[in-house]
Amino acid sequence: MKRYFCLILTAFLCVYNPSVLLGGSISSFPSSLDLEQCLSIAKTHHPDIKKALAEINVADSQVEQVLSQERPGLDFSSSYSRQDASGTQRDHAYSSNLNLSQLISDSGKTALKKKVAQIGREGSEQKARTTEEQVVYDVKNAYFDALEAQKKLDVAEETLRLYTLLREQAQAFYDVGSVSKYDVTTAEVEESKAELEVAKAQTVIKTAITTLNNAMGLSNAPTYTLEDIEEEASLALSLNDVQTMALKRRPDLLASDSSLLAAQKNLKLTAKENSPEIKASGKYSFGGERFSGEEDWSVGVSLQFPILDGGLEAAKIEQAKSEIVISEAENEAIRLEIYKEVEQAYLEFTDSHHVLAVALQTVKQAEENLDIAQNRYKVGVGSPIEVADATEKYKEAKLGYWSALYSHRRALAALEKAVGGSWE
Repeated sequence: MKRYFCLILTAFLCVYNPSVLLGGSISSFPSSLDLEQCLSIAKTHHPDIKKALAEINVADSQVEQVLSQERPGLDFSSSYSRQDASGTQRDHAYSSNLNLSQLISDSGKTALKKKVAQIGREGSEQKARTTEEQVVYDVKNAYFDALEAQKKLDVAEETLRLYTLLREQAQAFYDVGSVSKYDVTTAEVEESKAELEVAKAQTVIKTAITTLNNAMGLSNAPTYTLEDIEEEASLALSLNDVQTMALKRRPDLLASDSSLLAAQKNLKLTAKENSPEIKASGKYSFGGERFSGEEDWSVGVSLQFPILDGGLEAAKIEQAKSEIVISEAENEAIRLEIYKEVEQAYLEFTDSHHVLAVALQTVKQAEENLDIAQNRYKVGVGSPIEVADATEKYKEAKLGYWSALYSHRRALAALEKAVGGSWE
């Protein structure tokens, strides 16, 4: 069943304008948002995701910087000077140079640098996915918190109506002399307490919406409604299936795999630190007393390699080996954490079905008990205390059910995050 409820927000736009991300004016901001729309807003607007995407661009630039080392370099310089010798004699000098250079071989160092940069770029993509999955998880949690807050308000308002009905019945019975004033005051006290609960529930909604806006990356937003979700979710995968899926999909593990591979490539690169480099160069120059005067050109090949480095390369190799050990340990730690997170999330989600079923049964029993208490009071054999007690039990049962439902939904969100995203 789909329901819409209104969640009131402050309508002033400050630092961020949420209408921008939706491609229109403030009037184009949707009056109603479902979960997918909230996720879309967050993916477009959340600063953490913007930062992660910028870091991918940085990694792209680093790859291009390495690739530039394989391409020829060309530079040009030109100068003019004038010198007064004596009397009216003046010397003019022109000089222009065109230099070309090209790396011929560096024993594979540039190729390894390129590979390390490309692996780093892949790692940046996975880190961006990790950031996105966290944002998605936060939005889902906040969304279900907001839905639960609205349900609490619904229950509080229903409870208030029940106590108002009780107070009206007690007053009517008192007016005809069938009950004492005690019944009326008892009902009035319960009604006042219910009014206070409504006020508290309204405050909880405002807090929940603030949290949801923050999770979407919005500082302020116009008034909108949220689409309710009351369906129970299902899962047709075993724990082993889910764990296997997580090891293939978790972006933090894939990023760790990239870091380990980069560390291994970096060791090979470090081992080539003192390998020879061969470069070709060419130079063309012209000048003299006239701009197009004497011409000169030269071409050559240079070979360069260090003979002694004071043990620098050996020290760097040891450092690179240690960094591999660190990366391997971090990778294994992430794998262990994944197993734990997936199992905990899976068990919580599967257990939530039973909790939800029990909560629903409790609501039915409490509702039946309330009907009995109300009917007993109507015929004069019950008391307002009996009705109030049944009302409180009914209220707690309804609150327990909605808490179980949205805990069930939050458990699914946690399982999806543990696996590395939704499998649907």
